Amino acid sequence: MIIKTYEAGKRGEACAALLAEHAPNYGIGKVTVLPIPSTRDGRCLKGSDIPIDNIAESAEEGELIVCYGLPKEAAERMEAAGATVYDAGIDESFLERNAELTAECTLGVLMMSSGGRAVGDCSFGIVGYGRIGRHLARLLLFFGASVRVYTSRSEILLELAEYGVDTRMSSGDAPLEGLDVLINTAPAKIFGDESCLPQGLRVIDLASGESFPKEWEVERYPSVPAKMFPISAGRALAEGAVRYLDGLGR
Repeated sequence: MIIKTYEAGKRGEACAALLAEHAPNYGIGKVTVLPIPSTRDGRCLKGSDIPIDNIAESAEEGELIVCYGLPKEAAERMEAAGATVYDAGIDESFLERNAELTAECTLGVLMMSSGGRAVGDCSFGIVGYGRIGRHLARLLLFFGASVRVYTSRSEILLELAEYGVDTRMSSGDAPLEGLDVLINTAPAKIFGDESCLPQGLRVIDLASGESFPKEWEVERYPSVPAKMFPISAGRALAEGAVRYLDGLGR
C-alpha cells in the first residue's frame, strides 16, 4: 500500500492510516490525501506551490484520491487515468459530520475561555442557521444558554420561534445588544463598516473570509476540527471515502 498525504497535521495522518486498512478491500493500492480544502486559487494545492496539474498527471489506475473542492477538470483527468476521486466537499454526510465536530470544538473553545462563567450563564448570537449553526444552537441550548439566531430565511425564523428561540433577520443593522458572544457561521459578509460593535461583545468567526468590519476584534477559527479534534476529523474524512467506495459497488 502506497500512502501519500499533502494534508498537513494529524487529520491527514489519521485519514491515511484508516484508509490504508480499508483500501485493499476495494482493490485500491495507492491512497493520496489532498489538503482540505484542496485549493484556494484553483491552480495549486492549498498551502503549497504544487500545481494541481502535477497531481492529475501522476494519477494512476488503482489510486484513491481524497480531496475537497477539487476543480472539475482536474478530477475528470484523474478519473480518466483510472483513479477514483472522492470529493468530501460534495458529500452531504461528511459535511454534516464536519459541522457537528465544528460545533463541538466551538463549545470547547467557549468552555476554556468563558471568563469564569459557565456556558449556560452566557447569551449567544449565532449568525447563520446552516449545518454548523443548527448543531451549535442545539448544543448551547442543551447547556442552558440563551441563544439568538440571525438568519435571512423567513421559514427558519418561524420554525425557531415555535421552539421559543429568539430570532432576528440577519442584516447590517441587526441588534446585537444583550449578547455576550456573537458567533458567525455564514460565509457572506453581513455586517458593514458602519455597523456598531457593542462594548464587551466577544466575536468568533467560524467561516472563511472577511465576514466582519476590519476594525472589529474577531477571533477566527477556520477548519477548527483539524486543530482540536484531528483524529476524529480524519476518521470522518476516511469514513466518507469508504462510503463512496461502497456506493461504487467496489
